[in-house]
Amino acid sequence: MYILRLTLVFLIVYLIVRAFIMAGEAKEPPRKKPEKDNNKWKPSKGVPKGIGEYVDYEEIDKPG
Repeated sequence: MYILRLTLVFLIVYLIVRAFIMAGEAKEPPRKKPEKDNNKWKPSKGVPKGIGEYVDYEEIDKPG
């Protein structure tokens, strides 16, 4: 019986302390991530828009 009381008291104290810690973290403003420089040259995938795209297809004979 004594162990059960001790466990319950410890659990209550733990939950109260955790609630205060989480409330303190919520008051801090969120840290901003450094903004990426959009002016940097990025390699693009695929065919350049000036050239256009080549679509490879097969013709299927229609029955009839």
